[in-house]
Amino acid sequence: MHNNRVVIRAICGLALLLPGIASAAIAYDETASGDFAAANLESSGVSPGTFAGIMTPGVSTITGSFGNSDAAGRDTDVFSFEIPVGQQLTAIDLTYTPVSGDAGGGSYFGIQGGLEIGTGFETVGSNLSNALIRESEDILSRFDLGPEFGGTGLTAPLGAGNYTMFMSETHAVVDYQMDFNVSAVPEPETYAMLLAGLGLLGAMARRKKTSPGK
Repeated sequence: MHNNRVVIRAICGLALLLPGIASAAIAYDETASGDFAAANLESSGVSPGTFAGIMTPGVSTITGSFGNSDAAGRDTDVFSFEIPVGQQLTAIDLTYTPVSGDAGGGSYFGIQGGLEIGTGFETVGSNLSNALIRESEDILSRFDLGPEFGGTGLTAPLGAGNYTMFMSETHAVVDYQMDFNVSAVPEPETYAMLLAGLGLLGAMARRKKTSPGK
């Protein structure tokens, strides 16, 4: 009976560690909700971001576009978001089409803690992290590798708080979708429950394997 309780606890612990099964929710859509704030591209520019929303557990999606066109000129996107207390951001899955023949080698993405971000030529290096993105990928993992243009860097997953992102492309306009994956921060008891249960399951499997057949 005791063994059964430990196994049940292990299963519960594993369930708590797995990402919640939830359908994607649209946090912000530029087409429907309006254009994101533009960046101050002066040498020492700092820009506040349009608040895109609180990223609730599960997947929250942001869609928009940025870049440069002959008709509209250069469009940069700056937006802020919040990770609630007790939650963590585990991935930012970016889907976008890279610019063909981009001499710059990718689009600039930066992230900074707080409700504003350095967007000028002298201030992008102060961002928490940044990277030139050339393909659809988890950009939080790229940020976690360290900033490409200076900055303090970050460690994924990101904890509770406000963050601001800045995107820039000097060539054609690109459409993008970002899926923010948020899950609860596991309590230490959850890990202990899981490890104890898995250890018992392993011991039970070994005993069953070595016991004589009937």
